[in-house]
Amino acid sequence: MATNVANNSITATYSGANLNEIFYEPVFRSDDLMQNYRVIPNVKHKMNVYTSAALTKIVRPYVGCSSSSDSGDGSGKVDFNIDDKVITAGRCRVALEQCTDAFFGTYIEEMYKSGVDVMNLEGTQLADAIVNRAVKGIGQDVVRLAWGGDTAGAVGYKSFDGWMKLMATSGILAARTIYGGDEAAPTAPQAIGLLREMYDTAPAALQQVPSSDKKMFVTPKIFNAYLANLEGSSADLAIVNTVEGYTRVSFRGVQVIPMYEWDTILADLNPAMFTHTPSGGSATQYNNGACYVATENLIIGSDVTDPEGSFKVFYDDLEEKMFFRGYFKLGVQYLYDSLVQWGVIV
Repeated sequence: MATNVANNSITATYSGANLNEIFYEPVFRSDDLMQNYRVIPNVKHKMNVYTSAALTKIVRPYVGCSSSSDSGDGSGKVDFNIDDKVITAGRCRVALEQCTDAFFGTYIEEMYKSGVDVMNLEGTQLADAIVNRAVKGIGQDVVRLAWGGDTAGAVGYKSFDGWMKLMATSGILAARTIYGGDEAAPTAPQAIGLLREMYDTAPAALQQVPSSDKKMFVTPKIFNAYLANLEGSSADLAIVNTVEGYTRVSFRGVQVIPMYEWDTILADLNPAMFTHTPSGGSATQYNNGACYVATENLIIGSDVTDPEGSFKVFYDDLEEKMFFRGYFKLGVQYLYDSLVQWGVIV
């Protein structure tokens, strides 16, 4: 059975005036779903995503008439291949409830309605506070699951497999940039050194993508250490500017985004992307790294355009409770190994 969303933790026992306002703890989400990923709506359960690798070395010498696709110079023929990947959308649910008796005897009761609707929180400040928390919580969870989802992982991550797990089963894992440094507390030179090496050793296909169509997602400690390189500097290497009121941090024209949800993922799971086995040592999980990727390479599939807005709030007279329910399907996939480069500080 679900428990109350908000519990009565009011411990004041003295008499006096109460400020009739609920203060919200700030909830920050690392990034914007629509700007940083490719979102595909109307994924009900599974959707095949078709990919076609670039055709290279298809210009051959002409050595004579032939009905064969072979060039005649011994180099063989080049096939045009179409591959597919599957987005499997997991079934996700938000189920919250609130009984008003949790706040009997507190100043919040003064906000309640009267008469037969006394238990109905609809339209009250408490209901607004709970809706505010629920919307922001769903937004955080979508990003956390997109990166760290693991159907065989811990509770809270089993809805579907996220990008970290999907990429760990490909050649991306072996191609990571392993950068030596202070893993627990990266310094400014180490942070910028990691980004430089990732940028310079990234696959050629990724390097050719315009800077505006790429992102560098980094752990918060690397982001903060990188900022130290910018303080008091006007170098073109990294530009901090303001876009529509938001501060934007870039490295060589590529936006750098701190991923606060990664800290939660790394505390709960042991993703292979952050695990490294040093020479002569044992497998060790590290906690600071980055993902350099083309925006269009990361796909989010859902049956709604905005999972945050896909729930309803209603009051039930029989149970005398407010209920918050949301149902949507969500899954992720990536397209090409050649459009992503991971890096870890060890």
